[in-house]
Amino acid sequence: MGSDTAVVVRYWIATDHPVDFPDLDGIEEFRNDLAAEYVSLVRGRPSGAGGLLHLCVEIISRFPISHVIQLLIDGAAYDLIKEGSRSLILRPFIAAYKKLRERNVDRLLDIQELRIEFADCQLTMHEVSTNTVIENLQQILAALAEHYDHLARRTGELPYEVHIPVLEDHDEERKTRFRILGNVDEPITGRGPEDYFRYWGIVYGRPWERSVYDVRAGKLLADEFTTVQEYWQTLSRRRRKGNDVTA
Repeated sequence: MGSDTAVVVRYWIATDHPVDFPDLDGIEEFRNDLAAEYVSLVRGRPSGAGGLLHLCVEIISRFPISHVIQLLIDGAAYDLIKEGSRSLILRPFIAAYKKLRERNVDRLLDIQELRIEFADCQLTMHEVSTNTVIENLQQILAALAEHYDHLARRTGELPYEVHIPVLEDHDEERKTRFRILGNVDEPITGRGPEDYFRYWGIVYGRPWERSVYDVRAGKLLADEFTTVQEYWQTLSRRRRKGNDVTA
């Protein structure tokens, strides 16, 4: 095992058979590929039938994100970063995931969320269309390196969390102008890889506050953003209220 990077992969199988559900083709090979390179855990569970099959991936690194940013600026490869006893090695995971996806091409396998937990910041990249996270990972990290200094508050405080992207919600009853994209019955349409380079959601730890970064303008906005859980809670309350009115 040549990396101190840890990887956790969770996924949900769309099935009507919750006990003896049909697992992914090649999942044991995927587990073995990751175990050869990382401290790793791969865990699947059944969900309702129909729809896409999503993976949620968490990668844990001992690097501070600020140091990774500098290494990227200095020319380090985005998928193979090493310095002394520390490393952030993404290349074996990317290769294993692509192989697993090819084995399950008929099951629409996607990464819903790729989270990298650094020593000082959590970076989360969200799927916006089909297979967009991995295919745009290099460009996303390059953009983050370019804009990272602009994410600091006036006090000098840097982000506790970064969410790439957040999207503009045009719903007249929206809670906030921006929110993280959901993956079920999502009304925001016309999504694509360009969304990764428009707006990012930023969370600061002291105090716990949210902001939105306009990538093209290179500045923090006064807006906040809504999480997926908060969006569904708001939608659920609106539906209950509508049912009460029509009852």
